[in-house]
Amino acid sequence: MARPEKGIPATAALEVAELARELRALRRSSGLTYKELSDRSHYSAAALSTAASGKTVSTWLVVEAFVRGCSPTADLTTWRRLYQNAQTRADADAARAKTKVAEISTAENDKAEDRAEPFPHLRLGTRRKTATEPETVPAAQPDGLLALVQRFMDVHGQLNAQTPDDLQRVSSLTLDHVHTALALCTTPRDVLDVMNELVAHKGLTIGDLERRSQAAYPISGATFAHVLGGNELPTTEWLAIFLRACGVDQERTLIWHYTTTRIKIAQLRHRTTPPPLIPTLGEPESKAKYRERMLMMALGVASILMAIGISAAQIFAS
Repeated sequence: MARPEKGIPATAALEVAELARELRALRRSSGLTYKELSDRSHYSAAALSTAASGKTVSTWLVVEAFVRGCSPTADLTTWRRLYQNAQTRADADAARAKTKVAEISTAENDKAEDRAEPFPHLRLGTRRKTATEPETVPAAQPDGLLALVQRFMDVHGQLNAQTPDDLQRVSSLTLDHVHTALALCTTPRDVLDVMNELVAHKGLTIGDLERRSQAAYPISGATFAHVLGGNELPTTEWLAIFLRACGVDQERTLIWHYTTTRIKIAQLRHRTTPPPLIPTLGEPESKAKYRERMLMMALGVASILMAIGISAAQIFAS
């Protein structure tokens, strides 16, 4: 019996994790083991497993062979986009790590010079050389809730690297970008924004969603565009089909349904416009009922006044 596949690291970058999840889902749907996939693709099982590990980004040739081995007729356009997004993110992370190592090395050299020369200002005619700092380009502000969460998780991961193992194991359980983004949602528009970002990160189009929905229940591309561009939460059934079309694993859909239910309950509990107590005059079918009610109220008031008048007359007569 084959050993279960290890989970994708919680600290993996969003784009790298998405590529790994899609490759794993493709292999599971094909029913192939890594050994069988290796025979088809002519790459070792270890190389194919690494491509879907989420720890690194393999070459495009390995990814292409992985996809072709699972589905010879697969459209490589979406896979190329997923690979390019993952590779770009991996290159950026590697560049940041290289810069960080250079900064640490420079700081250690400075400390060593300070220890070797405790009173450098007493030396005449010399000037201490400083290492040229690498030019850095200010990072663009992230767009969208998922991108903001990704930026927070990057910082969180750097802090984890400096903490003891016990603390790191506890905090790493929360490193799920989509779950964190959904936990921050407070309005229907927030949820729809995360849905749109999910589609973008998956590299999907409206046409892809329409085609993928056929397996569960056919939904037109116009309906997908209408819901994703609107301001109302989707129904539970529609959301389930959308998540399936996006390739979200079944066990990861619960947080989506929990979030939409939480916001719907909040909307019901904090309604700004209460339901009308009486029919409005603007509705033609309620005018007769409204006049009838007003007439009954007038008759009731008249009866009360008449009773008061009779009682007062009897008191004065006595």
